[in-house]
Amino acid sequence: MLSLFFLPSASDTASRWIWRSAVWLVLLLALALYGAFGRQLFLLSTLGTVFLYIVLTQAWNILGGYGGYLNFGMVTFFGVGAYASAVLFQYWELSPFLTAPIAGVASAILGVLIGIPTLRIRGAYFALVTMIITFAAQILVLDLPFTQGALGIYLQPLRLTPVGVERLFYLLFLSCAVMATILVYAIEHSNFGWALVAIREDEDAAAAMGINTALYKTAAFALSGAFAGLTGGVFAYWITFIDPEGVFRVIVTIQMIIMAVFGGMGTVVGPLLGALVLATVSEVLSTQLVSLAELFNGVIVILVVLFMPKGLADVIRKREFSLRKLARNIREYRV
Repeated sequence: MLSLFFLPSASDTASRWIWRSAVWLVLLLALALYGAFGRQLFLLSTLGTVFLYIVLTQAWNILGGYGGYLNFGMVTFFGVGAYASAVLFQYWELSPFLTAPIAGVASAILGVLIGIPTLRIRGAYFALVTMIITFAAQILVLDLPFTQGALGIYLQPLRLTPVGVERLFYLLFLSCAVMATILVYAIEHSNFGWALVAIREDEDAAAAMGINTALYKTAAFALSGAFAGLTGGVFAYWITFIDPEGVFRVIVTIQMIIMAVFGGMGTVVGPLLGALVLATVSEVLSTQLVSLAELFNGVIVILVVLFMPKGLADVIRKREFSLRKLARNIREYRV
Protein backbone atom coordinates (compact mmCIF):
# COMPACT_ATOMS: atom_id res chain seq x y z
CA MET A 1 0.00 0.00 0.00
CA LEU A 2 2.81 2.42 0.86
CA SER A 3 4.27 1.89 -2.60
CA LEU A 4 1.26 3.63 -4.13
CA PHE A 5 2.54 6.91 -2.73
CA PHE A 6 5.89 6.66 -4.48
CA LEU A 7 6.20 8.24 -7.89
CA PRO A 8 6.05 5.83 -10.86
CA SER A 9 9.36 4.46 -12.05
CA ALA A 10 10.56 2.81 -15.22
CA SER A 11 10.48 -0.63 -13.55
CA ASP A 12 6.75 -0.45 -12.80
CA THR A 13 4.27 -2.54 -14.71
CA ALA A 14 1.60 -0.67 -16.64
CA SER A 15 -1.08 -1.47 -14.06
CA ARG A 16 1.04 -0.35 -11.10
CA TRP A 17 2.00 2.82 -12.98
CA ILE A 18 -1.68 3.60 -13.60
CA TRP A 19 -2.61 2.94 -9.97
CA ARG A 20 0.20 5.09 -8.64
CA SER A 21 -0.59 7.92 -11.04
CA ALA A 22 -4.27 7.73 -10.07
CA VAL A 23 -3.44 7.93 -6.35
CA TRP A 24 -1.27 11.00 -6.89
CA LEU A 25 -3.89 12.69 -9.07
CA VAL A 26 -6.64 12.07 -6.50
CA LEU A 27 -4.41 13.39 -3.71
CA LEU A 28 -3.50 16.46 -5.75
CA LEU A 29 -7.16 17.09 -6.59
CA ALA A 30 -8.12 16.81 -2.92
CA LEU A 31 -5.41 19.30 -1.94
CA ALA A 32 -6.48 21.70 -4.66
CA LEU A 33 -10.13 21.48 -3.63
CA TYR A 34 -9.23 22.21 -0.02
CA GLY A 35 -7.22 25.19 -1.18
CA ALA A 36 -10.21 26.49 -3.10
CA PHE A 37 -12.84 25.95 -0.41
CA GLY A 38 -11.02 25.50 2.93
CA ARG A 39 -11.75 28.06 5.67
CA GLN A 40 -9.35 27.20 8.50
CA LEU A 41 -6.65 29.86 8.41
CA PHE A 42 -4.10 27.91 10.46
CA LEU A 43 -4.38 24.77 8.34
CA LEU A 44 -4.24 26.73 5.08
CA SER A 45 -1.18 28.61 6.31
CA THR A 46 0.54 25.47 7.61
CA LEU A 47 -0.02 23.54 4.38
CA GLY A 48 1.12 26.56 2.39
CA THR A 49 4.36 26.54 4.39
CA VAL A 50 4.74 22.80 3.74
CA PHE A 51 4.37 23.36 -0.01
CA LEU A 52 6.87 26.23 0.15
CA TYR A 53 9.44 23.95 1.78
CA ILE A 54 8.72 21.19 -0.72
CA VAL A 55 9.73 23.58 -3.52
CA LEU A 56 12.87 24.72 -1.69
CA THR A 57 13.90 21.19 -0.71
CA GLN A 58 13.32 19.84 -4.21
CA ALA A 59 15.36 22.76 -5.58
CA TRP A 60 18.21 22.00 -3.17
CA ASN A 61 17.91 18.29 -4.02
CA ILE A 62 18.82 18.86 -7.69
CA LEU A 63 22.43 19.76 -6.97
CA GLY A 64 22.76 18.58 -3.37
CA GLY A 65 20.97 15.23 -3.65
CA TYR A 66 21.76 14.16 -7.21
CA GLY A 67 24.99 16.09 -7.79
CA GLY A 68 26.46 15.62 -4.31
CA TYR A 69 27.35 19.30 -3.83
CA LEU A 70 26.13 20.46 -0.41
CA ASN A 71 24.91 23.98 -1.08
CA PHE A 72 24.64 25.92 2.19
CA GLY A 73 23.73 29.12 0.33
CA MET A 74 20.36 28.13 -1.13
CA VAL A 75 18.57 30.84 0.81
CA THR A 76 20.59 33.41 -1.18
CA PHE A 77 18.43 32.70 -4.23
CA PHE A 78 15.29 32.74 -2.12
CA GLY A 79 16.21 36.16 -0.74
CA VAL A 80 17.20 37.55 -4.14
CA GLY A 81 13.88 36.38 -5.55
CA ALA A 82 11.98 38.01 -2.69
CA TYR A 83 13.81 41.32 -3.15
CA ALA A 84 13.48 41.22 -6.94
CA SER A 85 9.70 40.93 -6.65
CA ALA A 86 9.48 43.54 -3.88
CA VAL A 87 11.62 46.10 -5.70
CA LEU A 88 9.72 45.67 -8.97
CA PHE A 89 6.46 46.18 -7.11
CA GLN A 90 7.82 49.07 -5.01
CA TYR A 91 9.04 51.16 -7.93
CA TRP A 92 6.98 49.99 -10.90
CA GLU A 93 3.90 48.42 -9.23
CA LEU A 94 4.12 45.30 -11.36
CA SER A 95 1.76 42.42 -10.68
CA PRO A 96 3.10 39.61 -8.47
CA PHE A 97 2.11 37.16 -11.20
CA LEU A 98 4.66 38.92 -13.40
CA THR A 99 7.38 39.72 -10.86
CA ALA A 100 7.63 36.20 -9.38
CA PRO A 101 8.68 34.60 -12.72
CA ILE A 102 11.11 37.49 -13.25
CA ALA A 103 12.52 36.77 -9.79
CA GLY A 104 13.01 33.14 -10.80
CA VAL A 105 14.89 34.15 -13.96
CA ALA A 106 17.05 36.61 -11.99
CA SER A 107 17.95 33.90 -9.47
CA ALA A 108 18.76 31.45 -12.29
CA ILE A 109 21.15 33.98 -13.82
CA LEU A 110 22.69 34.52 -10.39
CA GLY A 111 23.07 30.75 -10.11
CA VAL A 112 25.12 30.69 -13.31
CA LEU A 113 27.27 33.63 -12.20
CA ILE A 114 27.94 32.07 -8.78
CA GLY A 115 28.19 28.52 -10.06
CA ILE A 116 30.92 29.08 -12.66
CA PRO A 117 33.61 30.01 -10.08
CA THR A 118 32.35 28.19 -6.96
CA LEU A 119 31.64 24.78 -8.54
CA ARG A 120 35.36 24.42 -9.23
CA ILE A 121 35.82 23.56 -5.55
CA ARG A 122 34.31 20.58 -3.76
CA GLY A 123 33.25 19.20 -0.42
CA ALA A 124 33.40 21.32 2.71
CA TYR A 125 35.07 24.17 0.84
CA PHE A 126 32.08 24.50 -1.49
CA ALA A 127 29.64 24.39 1.45
CA LEU A 128 31.63 27.06 3.28
CA VAL A 129 31.88 29.37 0.26
CA THR A 130 28.15 29.17 -0.47
CA MET A 131 27.38 30.01 3.16
CA ILE A 132 29.71 33.01 2.97
CA ILE A 133 27.90 34.16 -0.18
CA THR A 134 24.65 34.27 1.81
CA PHE A 135 26.22 36.57 4.40
CA ALA A 136 27.71 38.72 1.62
CA ALA A 137 24.30 39.02 -0.08
CA GLN A 138 22.70 40.05 3.20
CA ILE A 139 25.32 42.77 3.75
CA LEU A 140 24.97 43.98 0.16
CA VAL A 141 21.19 44.30 0.47
CA LEU A 142 21.65 46.20 3.73
CA ASP A 143 23.88 48.74 1.98
CA LEU A 144 22.00 49.23 -1.31
CA PRO A 145 19.78 52.36 -1.28
CA PHE A 146 16.94 51.00 -3.41
CA THR A 147 16.43 48.02 -1.08
CA GLN A 148 15.87 50.42 1.84
CA GLY A 149 18.46 48.63 3.97
CA ALA A 150 17.44 47.46 7.42
CA LEU A 151 14.08 49.23 7.08
CA GLY A 152 12.96 46.57 4.64
CA ILE A 153 10.22 46.87 2.04
CA TYR A 154 6.51 46.86 2.75
CA LEU A 155 4.23 45.53 0.03
CA GLN A 156 0.63 46.54 -0.34
CA PRO A 157 -1.63 43.73 0.88
CA LEU A 158 -3.89 42.13 -1.69
CA ARG A 159 -7.51 43.28 -1.63
CA LEU A 160 -8.82 39.96 -0.38
CA THR A 161 -10.20 38.63 2.87
CA PRO A 162 -7.71 36.85 5.17
CA VAL A 163 -9.13 33.50 4.07
CA GLY A 164 -8.94 34.57 0.42
CA VAL A 165 -5.27 35.52 0.81
CA GLU A 166 -4.38 32.19 2.42
CA ARG A 167 -6.29 30.29 -0.26
CA LEU A 168 -4.49 32.14 -3.05
CA PHE A 169 -0.99 31.54 -1.73
CA TYR A 170 -1.85 27.97 -0.73
CA LEU A 171 -2.69 27.27 -4.37
CA LEU A 172 0.35 29.17 -5.66
CA PHE A 173 2.76 27.25 -3.45
CA LEU A 174 0.98 23.98 -4.28
CA SER A 175 1.42 24.71 -8.00
CA CYS A 176 5.12 25.50 -7.49
CA ALA A 177 5.55 22.29 -5.49
CA VAL A 178 3.96 20.23 -8.26
CA MET A 179 6.15 21.87 -10.91
CA ALA A 180 9.32 21.35 -8.86
CA THR A 181 8.48 17.70 -8.20
CA ILE A 182 7.74 17.03 -11.88
CA LEU A 183 11.03 18.70 -12.81
CA VAL A 184 13.01 16.56 -10.36
CA TYR A 185 11.22 13.42 -11.60
CA ALA A 186 12.11 14.35 -15.19
CA ILE A 187 15.73 15.00 -14.20
CA GLU A 188 15.99 11.67 -12.40
CA HIS A 189 14.83 9.80 -15.51
CA SER A 190 17.00 11.70 -17.99
CA ASN A 191 20.62 11.77 -19.08
CA PHE A 192 20.95 14.97 -17.09
CA GLY A 193 20.08 13.10 -13.91
CA TRP A 194 22.42 10.21 -14.69
CA ALA A 195 25.22 12.71 -15.33
CA LEU A 196 24.61 14.37 -11.94
CA VAL A 197 24.64 10.99 -10.19
CA ALA A 198 27.89 10.11 -11.95
CA ILE A 199 29.38 13.39 -10.73
CA ARG A 200 28.21 12.63 -7.21
CA GLU A 201 29.74 9.15 -7.20
CA ASP A 202 33.08 10.02 -8.83
CA GLU A 203 33.48 13.35 -10.59
CA ASP A 204 36.91 12.58 -12.00
CA ALA A 205 35.68 9.32 -13.50
CA ALA A 206 32.62 11.10 -14.93
CA ALA A 207 34.87 13.68 -16.59
CA ALA A 208 37.08 10.89 -17.97
CA MET A 209 33.97 9.30 -19.53
CA GLY A 210 33.31 12.50 -21.47
CA ILE A 211 30.67 14.11 -19.24
CA ASN A 212 30.91 17.90 -19.27
CA THR A 213 30.84 18.16 -15.49
CA ALA A 214 31.11 21.96 -15.36
CA LEU A 215 28.11 22.36 -17.68
CA TYR A 216 25.88 19.92 -15.78
CA LYS A 217 26.78 21.32 -12.37
CA THR A 218 26.16 24.90 -13.48
CA ALA A 219 22.84 23.95 -15.08
CA ALA A 220 21.76 22.20 -11.87
CA PHE A 221 22.79 25.24 -9.84
CA ALA A 222 20.79 27.53 -12.14
CA LEU A 223 17.67 25.33 -11.96
CA SER A 224 17.91 25.20 -8.17
CA GLY A 225 18.24 28.97 -8.05
CA ALA A 226 15.32 29.50 -10.41
CA PHE A 227 12.84 27.61 -8.23
CA ALA A 228 14.17 29.12 -5.01
CA GLY A 229 13.90 32.61 -6.54
CA LEU A 230 10.39 31.95 -7.84
CA THR A 231 9.32 30.80 -4.38
CA GLY A 232 10.95 33.82 -2.78
CA GLY A 233 9.09 36.10 -5.18
CA VAL A 234 5.75 34.60 -4.17
CA PHE A 235 6.73 34.58 -0.49
CA ALA A 236 7.36 38.35 -0.50
CA TYR A 237 3.71 39.02 -1.42
CA TRP A 238 2.52 36.46 1.10
CA ILE A 239 4.07 38.14 4.15
CA THR A 240 3.89 41.71 2.66
CA PHE A 241 7.16 42.73 4.34
CA ILE A 242 10.75 41.64 3.79
CA ASP A 243 14.06 42.64 5.31
CA PRO A 244 17.61 41.26 4.92
CA GLU A 245 17.59 39.35 8.19
CA GLY A 246 14.25 37.75 7.39
CA VAL A 247 14.92 36.39 3.89
CA PHE A 248 18.65 35.64 4.07
CA ARG A 249 18.60 33.41 7.16
CA VAL A 250 21.06 30.51 6.91
CA ILE A 251 18.73 28.46 9.13
CA VAL A 252 16.31 28.25 6.19
CA THR A 253 18.98 26.50 4.10
CA ILE A 254 19.77 24.20 7.03
CA GLN A 255 16.07 23.30 7.25
CA MET A 256 16.06 22.41 3.54
CA ILE A 257 19.05 20.13 4.05
CA ILE A 258 17.53 18.49 7.13
CA MET A 259 14.29 17.84 5.24
CA ALA A 260 16.16 16.38 2.26
CA VAL A 261 18.30 14.15 4.49
CA PHE A 262 15.32 13.05 6.59
CA GLY A 263 13.21 12.19 3.55
CA GLY A 264 16.04 10.85 1.41
CA MET A 265 18.49 12.82 -0.71
CA GLY A 266 18.73 12.07 -4.40
CA THR A 267 15.14 10.83 -4.62
CA VAL A 268 11.96 12.45 -5.86
CA VAL A 269 9.80 11.46 -2.94
CA GLY A 270 12.36 12.24 -0.21
CA PRO A 271 11.79 16.02 -0.15
CA LEU A 272 8.03 15.42 -0.15
CA LEU A 273 8.23 13.23 2.94
CA GLY A 274 10.80 15.41 4.67
CA ALA A 275 8.95 18.68 4.13
CA LEU A 276 5.56 17.18 5.00
CA VAL A 277 6.71 15.75 8.33
CA LEU A 278 9.27 18.30 9.50
CA ALA A 279 7.62 21.51 8.26
CA THR A 280 4.29 20.48 9.79
CA VAL A 281 5.82 19.61 13.16
CA SER A 282 7.98 22.76 13.15
CA GLU A 283 4.97 24.95 12.39
CA VAL A 284 2.98 23.40 15.24
CA LEU A 285 5.89 23.66 17.69
CA SER A 286 6.71 27.24 16.70
CA THR A 287 3.23 28.31 17.76
CA GLN A 288 4.19 27.20 21.27
CA LEU A 289 7.85 28.19 21.44
CA VAL A 290 10.31 28.89 18.63
CA SER A 291 13.19 27.19 20.45
CA LEU A 292 11.18 23.96 20.53
CA ALA A 293 11.16 23.86 16.71
CA GLU A 294 14.94 24.41 16.60
CA LEU A 295 15.50 21.71 19.23
CA PHE A 296 13.31 19.34 17.23
CA ASN A 297 15.41 19.91 14.09
CA GLY A 298 18.58 19.13 16.02
CA VAL A 299 17.16 15.91 17.44
CA ILE A 300 15.99 14.85 13.96
CA VAL A 301 19.50 15.26 12.55
CA ILE A 302 20.96 13.02 15.28
CA LEU A 303 18.29 10.33 14.85
CA VAL A 304 18.60 10.29 11.06
CA VAL A 305 22.39 9.94 11.18
CA LEU A 306 22.14 7.11 13.71
CA PHE A 307 19.18 5.09 12.46
CA MET A 308 18.34 5.92 8.84
CA PRO A 309 21.26 7.59 7.04
CA LYS A 310 19.59 7.11 3.65
CA GLY A 311 16.35 8.74 4.74
CA LEU A 312 12.75 7.83 5.35
CA ALA A 313 12.12 6.91 1.69
CA ASP A 314 14.76 4.16 1.89
CA VAL A 315 13.23 2.80 5.10
CA ILE A 316 9.78 2.63 3.50
CA ARG A 317 11.14 0.95 0.38
CA LYS A 318 12.94 -1.69 2.44
CA ARG A 319 9.82 -2.33 4.49
CA GLU A 320 7.77 -2.62 1.30
CA PHE A 321 10.30 -5.07 -0.17
CA SER A 322 10.20 -7.18 3.01
CA LEU A 323 6.40 -7.30 2.96
CA ARG A 324 6.39 -8.29 -0.72
CA LYS A 325 8.93 -11.02 -0.05
CA LEU A 326 6.87 -12.31 2.89
CA ALA A 327 3.69 -12.33 0.81
CA ARG A 328 5.49 -14.19 -2.01
CA ASN A 329 6.83 -16.80 0.39
CA ILE A 330 3.36 -17.32 1.87
CA ARG A 331 1.87 -17.83 -1.60
CA GLU A 332 4.61 -20.28 -2.55
CA TYR A 333 4.14 -22.20 0.73
CA ARG A 334 0.39 -22.51 0.09
CA VAL A 335 1.03 -23.82 -3.39
